[in-house]
Amino acid sequence: MTTKSKEKLKGTIKKNLLLMNTPLMSILPGQISFFVILSIIPLISILAMVISKLSFNSYMVTEFIIHYFPNGVANIIISAFDEQKAGAVDIFFIITALYLAAKATHSIIVASTQIYNGKQRNFVRTRIKAVLMLIILLFLVVSLIGSLTIGSRLIDYLGDTNFKFQPLIYWLYSILKYPFVFFMVFFTVKVIYTVAPNVTIPSRTVNKGALFTTIVWILSTFVYSSYVINVANYSKFYGNLSNLIILMIWIYWLSYIFVLGMTINEDKFTNKM
Repeated sequence: MTTKSKEKLKGTIKKNLLLMNTPLMSILPGQISFFVILSIIPLISILAMVISKLSFNSYMVTEFIIHYFPNGVANIIISAFDEQKAGAVDIFFIITALYLAAKATHSIIVASTQIYNGKQRNFVRTRIKAVLMLIILLFLVVSLIGSLTIGSRLIDYLGDTNFKFQPLIYWLYSILKYPFVFFMVFFTVKVIYTVAPNVTIPSRTVNKGALFTTIVWILSTFVYSSYVINVANYSKFYGNLSNLIILMIWIYWLSYIFVLGMTINEDKFTNKM
């Protein structure tokens, strides 16, 4: 690494450390995480409805949640998902659930527009955009779960018909599914970073922040999950609320990293102008 590269890296690190102490980073993550928590149950209701209509294997959905979410968070989401599967579905329910769940994407639009110094649009236009963003995100999440479900069924079929290669098939699938999940998370974050602000943003300017957010999300979720299981004893202090506390801390941290990644994109976007 050249001296110029070292200085540039040092400057970037120093700038990001200073950014972490700004009022922006103390307000926006909390705002986003609050509305994400409010949106969880309506979002799960919609997902349960879509997954049931598509005849996805609910066991695979449960396995997906267990594998990719911290322990306490997974318990809450699986419990809510199981309760919503048997619920009645009508047009009023769908509209209400979309409106409530869109509070999360609405807060992201407002926060990202503020970061990019854009103009906030009127309430109706912002709400419509929030619902459209939510539908896009739902499509990506369902595609991810559906791909894993179909992939699992395909692997089982290949394993049953090719007993000789069964161990190799399962090994390849267990290895390849993680890069696939990584790519889908990265793509989802990139879509949000691109379409959320009320500013025209070239897609290439969000790659750095999206990659940073994806890597830190995955690593920190793994670390936090291990910490919750092996070290933390939230139940000692919070009792039956311990899983809720785990959920709140996890979502706040993801929101914090999300905003930090967005500010990285804004800096690159500004330099391109």
